[in-house]
Amino acid sequence: MSQRHIDSWLAPGPTTRYHARTFVVWAVRNRHLPRAIEFPHRRAQTQPTMDDQRRLELIRRCLHDDHIALNTRVAGILLLVYAQPLVRIAALRCDDVVVDPDTGLTLIRLGEPATPVPEPFASVLHQQRNNRFNLNTGTTDSPWLFPSTRAGQHLRPGTILDKLHALGIDRKAARVAALEHLVTRTPPTVVATMLGYSYQVTERYAAKAGENYAGYPTLLGE
Repeated sequence: MSQRHIDSWLAPGPTTRYHARTFVVWAVRNRHLPRAIEFPHRRAQTQPTMDDQRRLELIRRCLHDDHIALNTRVAGILLLVYAQPLVRIAALRCDDVVVDPDTGLTLIRLGEPATPVPEPFASVLHQQRNNRFNLNTGTTDSPWLFPSTRAGQHLRPGTILDKLHALGIDRKAARVAALEHLVTRTPPTVVATMLGYSYQVTERYAAKAGENYAGYPTLLGE
């Protein structure tokens, strides 16, 4: 079972399906399911919001404010730009960050195919991979992009959440704003495959943003 299976099952179903969250959390905790799986809480009728100006201000701060810990800055950008759940961010591995040998472009594996990472975020991402915190207390060959002080483990999503809250970043509002931004500029199916979302989720956000991509193939031929 993958995150996409969870998203696809929840999207069209009744709200009672969210009662399964307790079981899925238990299965992840006991290693019956992959640790990167996130089963969301039932969505409230109203969600916190973040406008584009606020989102861009936070992205700039994460890119350039050296007073913020590097791993917090990178996690913030992965949320604000790529709409990644904190569970997935925490579980990223160093080998999820790659450089295309033909183009020299940096890519990050969030889905398939890997997602391009533009500058200046690419440089910040490489800094994180090459100068990870906590390696002095953990194992020096840790595979995790966000290693924990607990040897062999990655940071807890809750630890990342606390750091982002301290910067004034609301997790839900940032994720919604990032997704809406992405699906109004890229076909929802492309966003889904590259970022590891289900088609139902990205189509729902596209509809919410008032965009209709039904004519997209026609536009390509014009």
